[in-house]
Amino acid sequence: MMNDPRIVRGNTHSAKVMTQSLKSEQEYTQKSHSQSMKRDRRRNTPGNNRAGTPPPVDGRVHMDIQTENFLEELTDKAIEIDQETQTQAFMDRPASPLFIATKTGKDTSTQIDNGDLFDFDLEVEPLLEVLVGKTIHVSMLELMQEEELEAIRREQEQFEDVRNIELAEVQRLEAEARRKSQEKDRRVAQETQRKKDRLELEEKIAARAYSNQYLSTLHEGVMNDLFDEGYFYDPVRKEVEEVFMVDLISGLRASVDSYNVATNLVEEVLVEAGVMVKSFMARGEKARAQQRAADAKAEEEAAAKKKAEEEAAAAAALAAAEEEE
Repeated sequence: MMNDPRIVRGNTHSAKVMTQSLKSEQEYTQKSHSQSMKRDRRRNTPGNNRAGTPPPVDGRVHMDIQTENFLEELTDKAIEIDQETQTQAFMDRPASPLFIATKTGKDTSTQIDNGDLFDFDLEVEPLLEVLVGKTIHVSMLELMQEEELEAIRREQEQFEDVRNIELAEVQRLEAEARRKSQEKDRRVAQETQRKKDRLELEEKIAARAYSNQYLSTLHEGVMNDLFDEGYFYDPVRKEVEEVFMVDLISGLRASVDSYNVATNLVEEVLVEAGVMVKSFMARGEKARAQQRAADAKAEEEAAAKKKAEEEAAAAAALAAAEEEE
């Protein structure tokens, strides 16, 4: 029991448990430290501190020469010489005898009977009691220490489990807060974009209404100005004034000399001219009435088309606003 290597003697609380990996790591550390010490010792020797040869100057090279006290022939191959020798045949030396010291003094003896010195069974009993008691005490301490270590390990595992659960809960809460923040930012961006689109739509509708109103008055004003300046005229009347009447007057001037003959012709021509003028005037009035009717119809169609477009734009804007809401 005293020589059993499995039994640890002394205080086990401060004993360091040496595992196989820890032993190998300690050996590797000691080995690396010894190697570094040897390297530093070798580096600090006087021979290694000598300065090196400076580099050669330009155009020259260094040559290896002997600087020893004795010259040595340098060859590519070491010199080899064969030598022989012969020894004489002798007998082997015998083994040396064992040394026995010379006996000095006188031999004496004594006789010890049973029970003269001590009773082994009686004397060994307190020693055994101490050893067994100490062993049992140390064993109980080791058992208690193992139980304490096991309880500490269980508490540590419970603490690790609780900490992992709390960490997972914190991560979940952080992810939830991050997700809510991203959702809030996205909703704010959507609302901002919706307001921007709504404002652009309102501006487009207002610009369209203003342009339609301005162009409608502009069209009427331009047409009136062009009509007043003579760009729009009655072709029948212009033809009568510029073509027919010019030819008629020239013909009358040409026939002034034959007044008697031309009087009847002039009357007939005047009558026919009056008839033709009346017919042309009637046709011109009719054409102007048709033109005015066509312009009124075009204006009504334009007004109806404008009203339909405004109603369609308002309906589209209302539908877009309802879809966004």
